[in-house]
Amino acid sequence: MVSQSVPSDGPGGQDQSQTIKTLCSEIQRAIGAGEFQEAERSRDRLIETYPMAISEAIQTAELIEQGMSAAIDKDHLAVWSELYAPLSIEERNCLFHSMKKYVLPEKKMLLKYGSLNNRLFFIEKGRVTVAIPQGEKKFKVLAQLGQGDVLGEYTFATIALCSATAVTKTEVQLRCLEAQIAETWEEKHPGLYDKILDYCKKYGRVDLISESKERESHTHSRYQVQGRVKAILLDKNGEKTEANFNGELEEISRSGTSFTIHCNQRETVKQLLTRSFSLSIICGKTGQEISFSTVGRVVRVSFLLYN
Repeated sequence: MVSQSVPSDGPGGQDQSQTIKTLCSEIQRAIGAGEFQEAERSRDRLIETYPMAISEAIQTAELIEQGMSAAIDKDHLAVWSELYAPLSIEERNCLFHSMKKYVLPEKKMLLKYGSLNNRLFFIEKGRVTVAIPQGEKKFKVLAQLGQGDVLGEYTFATIALCSATAVTKTEVQLRCLEAQIAETWEEKHPGLYDKILDYCKKYGRVDLISESKERESHTHSRYQVQGRVKAILLDKNGEKTEANFNGELEEISRSGTSFTIHCNQRETVKQLLTRSFSLSIICGKTGQEISFSTVGRVVRVSFLLYN
């Protein structure tokens, strides 16, 4: 039972006390039903409306954490012991209850080469095949993933399109974490997102997939060059828009180019992915410049914070 810390002298105080009790009862009901987000919302409403109800705020927070801990699947914790080992109780609860559980049939596509993905998969049962396309309707298998493997870490940790295709080989049970949810952790659980990325780098297949992607994308030799690029955003019909920016050329080849721009907003940078641009390029030595125009599609973005 949650105690009462707000004075209830007078009619107004009695009404306030009753409202606090009602909110605490709502929180307890939500915890019992496993509706922890609803419990958190009711607690936030309690704190905002009655900031002096300190005892109730503390006790309901403890009840929510206890309920979340009790609801965690013990088999899941056993499979992902290395993932949860460095996390606090609050971080563990946040991570587990941020995931969604799925049971998928065989031949279900999880990732598609060259497409967007904002999900990180934690495989608990079954097998998943990871491959890259080689020619028409042919694929080169990069890995067979199973229990305890993560999938999707390449696009989860970077701003890039899928570097491989992933399809379930058997019926698969997995849990899924969406990037949009993980990005909301910073206020209440600063550092948790980075811990997940560290785990992916240590235990995932990031290097295997990205190295294969690099070899595949470097079919033609790439050359470091100095020059300038003006990029104009194209709309869905291929027509030029008013949105444009300038960049510094870094590399160029027959299959693509890379250049740097200055932008301090990660969300803005992410929106460039998959967009098409009209590119006006000038490169070469002073007095011997070469200029040409082409159209390109953004397939990967590296975001570096400049102070």
